[in-house]
Formats: sequence, C-alpha cells, structure tokens
Amino acid sequence: MARHTSDPRDAGARSARRRTPACAWLVLIGLLAAAPLATPPARAAGERDAGTSAPASSALPELPRLAPIARPEPDIAAVRELDRILDQITSEDARSRENARAALDEPIPGIVDAVRLRVQDIRGSLDRNAAPRVLADARREGRKAMKGEDERDGNKKKTADAKADKGAKKGAGDAKQSAGDAKKSAGDAKKDAKAEQGAKKDAKAEQGAKKDAKAEQGAKKDAKADQSAKKGADDEKDEGDWLDFMLAAARPRDSAWRDVVKLLAMERMLAAAGTTPAVRELIALHAYFGELLRIDLQRQVAKLRDKAVPALIEARQHDAKIVQRWANKQLDLLGRAIPGEAIASNDTQILADVLRAYGRVRDVDAVRVILSFCNSDRARLRDAAREAISAIGEPGIWQLRDAYLDLTGAKPPREWSWDRVARELFGTYDRARLAEVYKLMDEGVAAASAGTPAEATDAFDKVLARAPLFERRKEMVDAYVERARSLSADRRDDALAMLRKALRLDAPGERAKKIEAEIAYLEGALLIERGTPDKFVLERAIELDPSHAGARAALASLGDKVAERKSQTNRHIAAGAVGLAAVLSMFFIARRRSAPSPARAQAGTVPPPPPASPASAPPRPQPTASPASAPPPPQPTASSASAPPRQDSAVPPQPQMSPEPAPAAASKADPDLPAQPVEEAEPRSDDAPAAGPPDR
Repeated sequence: MARHTSDPRDAGARSARRRTPACAWLVLIGLLAAAPLATPPARAAGERDAGTSAPASSALPELPRLAPIARPEPDIAAVRELDRILDQITSEDARSRENARAALDEPIPGIVDAVRLRVQDIRGSLDRNAAPRVLADARREGRKAMKGEDERDGNKKKTADAKADKGAKKGAGDAKQSAGDAKKSAGDAKKDAKAEQGAKKDAKAEQGAKKDAKAEQGAKKDAKADQSAKKGADDEKDEGDWLDFMLAAARPRDSAWRDVVKLLAMERMLAAAGTTPAVRELIALHAYFGELLRIDLQRQVAKLRDKAVPALIEARQHDAKIVQRWANKQLDLLGRAIPGEAIASNDTQILADVLRAYGRVRDVDAVRVILSFCNSDRARLRDAAREAISAIGEPGIWQLRDAYLDLTGAKPPREWSWDRVARELFGTYDRARLAEVYKLMDEGVAAASAGTPAEATDAFDKVLARAPLFERRKEMVDAYVERARSLSADRRDDALAMLRKALRLDAPGERAKKIEAEIAYLEGALLIERGTPDKFVLERAIELDPSHAGARAALASLGDKVAERKSQTNRHIAAGAVGLAAVLSMFFIARRRSAPSPARAQAGTVPPPPPASPASAPPRPQPTASPASAPPPPQPTASSASAPPRQDSAVPPQPQMSPEPAPAAASKADPDLPAQPVEEAEPRSDDAPAAGPPDR
C-alpha cells in the first residue's frame, strides 16, 4: 500500500531500475490521468490533431443563448384601457355591457401585461365559495334558454316533416297492400317446407337465448359507461359562451359576479391577442383558479389551435402537477403531443416558438427534430433551433454526434464536448449552405488585392444580399472606402452610398471615425454645389478627422463664396434700381409731352363768348385793331398737319371765325370798356365733334 502512495517520481525511478512491464503500465496510466490537466493550448493542439477534418475552433460560430421568458412592467395606457373595459362590462347599464362585450374581440397593444396585473388583484379578492355558485347558476339558466329555443325549432321541423311523411306513407301503403297479396299466395307454398326447418332452429335458438342474456348484461354496462362519458363530454362542451350567460343573468351589485365576469372578459382579450405570452397567461389562470375556469380555458385553447402549442409545451414543466396533466391532455386533443406533430405549422413565428419551447423544457426526444431546422434557409427558424440546442446542452450530445457523423461521414473525436460538437456541426452547415457565398467572398478579396475596387464591391454586394450578417463582412470595409474615393466629383451620391455601407459593416471599429468624417465632407460638398452651404457639416468632418485636408479647404473657401455671392447680389439690386428709375423717367416725360404748355394755350384760338339774349343791350361796335398790334396766326403743328380733317355727318361744318383782338389792344382802343378775361382753351381731342351754333 505504501508503494502505491509514494511519490510518482520515486515510482518512475524504480520502474526504470527494475524495467518490469507492470510498472511501465502504471506510469502510462498515470500520464493518461494527468492529460486532462494540461494547459488549454496543448488541449487545443490535441483537438486539432485528433480532428484533422474539422476546422480550427477560432473560425467556428458561437452558440446563441436562449433568452429567458420576459415579463415586463405593464404599460399605463394599456392598464387604463383595460380598466375602462372592465368597468363598462360590469356596469348596471345594459348598453354599456353590450358595447364592452363587442370590444373584447379586438386585440389591444400591451394587453397581456395589463391582464397579468389585474388577474393578481382578482386572485386576492375573489370569493372562492360564491364564485362557483354564481357561475353554475348562470350556466344553468343559459342552458335552459338554449334548450327552449332548440325545442321550438325542433317542433317546427317535426311538424313540417310529419306533413311530408303522411302523404308519402299513404302512397307506399297502397303499394305494399298489393305486393302483400301476391306474397301471401307464394308464402303458403313455402310454409310447409319451413316448418321442418323451424324445428331444427328451435334447438339452436335456446342456446342463442342464453348468449343474448349475457350480451344484454354487457350492453347495460356499456350504456351506463356511455351515459357517464356523454355527461362529462357535455360538461366540457358546454354549448354557449359562459360570458354571455353571465351577462344575461347580470348582477352588477354582486362582487363575486363582477370578479367572474372580469376573469371571463380577460380570457377573451388574451385569446384575441393570440400570442405565445398571451397563452402563457391563459394557462396561469388555470393554475390560479383551478376547476373554476378549466372548461372555458379548454374551449379558448381549442379555438387558438397551433397558436397555443408553444405555451402548452412549456406548461409540461409547470410547477403545478394539475397544469402539467392538463397541458399534456390539451396537446393530445390538438394532435400535437409528439415533436414531429408539434412542428406541423406553416407560421414561421409559431414554429420558432415551438423550437424554443422544446429548448426551455430540455426535451431530449425533440433534439433530432430541432437539428433538422439548424440549417434552415429562414434565419428566424435557424436561430431558434440553435438556441434550443444550446439550451438542451449535454443531454443531447449523442444526437449531436450522430448528426455530425451523418453530415461529414466521420465520427467526432471523443474529447470533444457537446458544445464543441455543436459548433463544428453548425459551422459545417454554414459552409455547405453558403458555399457560393464563400466563393464570392474569395473573389471579392482577390479583386480588392489586385486594386480593382469596382469588381470587389460588386462581389461583396452579392455576398451581403445572400447573407447580410456574414461573419467576414469586416474585410469588405476597405474595398468600399477605396471605391468611394475612386469615384469622380459628379458621382458624390454614389460615393456616399458606398461610405455608408462601409460604416454599417464596421460601425464600432477603429475606422468608423474616418469614414464618418468622409461622409460629412461629401455631404458638405453636395450642399455647396446645390447652393445651400452648411458650415456645421464641414466642422463636424474636421472634428472627426483633424487631418482631413478636403474639409479644411472647403471650409476656408466657403467664406469667399459667400462674400462673392453677396457682392453679386448688390450689383443686381443696383441694376434693378437704375432700370426702375429709367422707367419712371420715361413715364413722366411722356406725361409732360401729352399736356399743352401755357404759351401755346395763349397763342391758340380763344373760343367765342356765348351769344347774348335778345333782351340784352345791343352789341357795341368793336374797334378795328391796327395791323401792327394783331397777333400772328398760329402755326400748324405736325400732328394737326398730318391729321386729315374729320367730317361729321350729323353736324355741318362751321365757318372759321376770325380771331378776336388781344385784350391789351382792346383796352387801348376803348379804355372805357371793362377788360374781358381770357379763358384758356381746353385741349380738344380728335374724337370730340366740332361745336356747332347753339340752338335758338
């Protein structure tokens, strides 16, 4: 015994001295036992040596983790809406109850969390003794009302059928009577032959009678069993809506009635939501209130069908045994008891929830079904399946090893743990599914190395179209940046698209600031070209990348362009003012030319004074003026000379009158006469008719 507990180095020395095969085996066993304690790099090297067909672990995808079930705090708006509906459906006004009942079938955002809060309140205030009695009374009254309606409908149908059958039977009876007379004659001939056979049958009939007695006893037992089964089925079927029964037998002042109505109303609202969290709350109602709502919950689950499967799978591991049995029964009734049946759904979201539900309950029997979705083309199903595998973990290692063997044709090394096998399996799936994507990626990398960024970005665009979250997408950043820089100034929009794509590919990377600076510079340059410069954008580019020469040059030239723009504006304003002054001057000059001058008005012909009445004094003789004092005759103007004389057919032409002497000459000839004022002649338009002699 002391030899086995001694220092291993002493044991190794003794084995070297003795050179016995038994001690060599002990040393080998000790080395094998110490092998798991080796350093991680050595183990990684051993794994690479053991699995030469598998890639290095550094290139393997990480296993996604299954998120726990989240129960966030309810939204205050959803809680208020729920309280409003519950107050209306339990009010004393029948119209308000009807309106609230119609609103239950419409889904309300955030209603699941609000219902969970109010269910907890009712759970503490519900009278567990009075509530079942109130519900039973309402169900009884509802059944009676439905039964009466069915009986009335049945009686009407029977009356109509009886009238129709009466006429048919009458015609059939006449036909049977004639056929019976014919058979009677033939029956007499056969009666004698049958009498002999009847004697033999009597003996057999006695033996059959004993068997029939036993069969009757068994039939009675079966009938009793059928009656009990039908009674239970009728209770579970319960034709009619419980909430309608409760509203028909309204008791708004009864607290138990109000609580039951609120619970049934919240059931309808959860069923209208139809999501997996909503079904979880429905199952929680069965755990909280037991048999009170069990039958109604079963009916709601039957309406939801596939939408209820994920939550029912999770309920198999519920804390309450009664809920576990009830969930298994509901899955069996829905035909979704086994994993192969549970995934029979065309809804991607429901199928993803089913896969995650199997992961939460760690169902090993479902591992093979889950693995069939780990290489799905739909990313949602693929992620859900891999999350479920990572949640099941170690119990599913043998199914993982078998799947790896089926896929690669080689057994995974025994040293690989379940997560290593899963990562290798998922990596192989990705490489097989994305073989073309990897080929395009290699082509793009080669084109970028050759200095042709246009071809590289074209290949990378195809890669991103197939796999937007490709693990090597960071290698594409430099190619997109170079492509943006190689574009000319008239294609700045395309350069911006390239830079923004590069920023999305490596948002938190070290090159992100320089890419953002280049984007800001190009945006500022585009604004300057469009005539709406923005100084802030260029300052942002310099802040992100102080060494950006283009942004500094654009910012420096921005002030000169603004000053030049202002000077041109002043010149335009001055030119407009000069033009306006010229137009006004021309207007005033034209107006002055159209008005006659005073000298021309005096030199013109003075119109004759109005004729005096016959009763007035006789006219005085006018003195003749000397020729020297007479004014010169007016010179005709160009307009008057050019204008032809206008003849008016209505008014005859008047003879020209000699111009009267000037007032100064008249005053000199006869100083006793008073001076007559000279009236200024008004301008006469060409269109005005000549003034004729006044009518006498």
